[in-house]
Amino acid sequence: MRAVQLGSKMPYIERIGNEKINEQLYQWYHVMTDDRIDGYNGWACKKKIYEVKMECERLLAQKELRVYEGEPEWLQDKKEQIAIDKLTGAYTGVPYWG
Repeated sequence: MRAVQLGSKMPYIERIGNEKINEQLYQWYHVMTDDRIDGYNGWACKKKIYEVKMECERLLAQKELRVYEGEPEWLQDKKEQIAIDKLTGAYTGVPYWG
């Protein structure tokens, strides 16, 4: 584990980071959509994505979790950007991580 310093904020522990998490999700996605790979492996990868999604939803639903300053605005901005990207065609799909 490594401590990550965020400006003048208190450091926190991060084991792998968002880039590596996304890389793994993209790899599973490409296994699921590759016609050369059987459905058994595609389904195994899809289950893994569902498990990650369900765990994230479980953690975000905990009553002890507070709403942070700027969080509602950040979430709204993200939702709006996704909608804009879809409407303008900028939402082009999933990066390839081979």
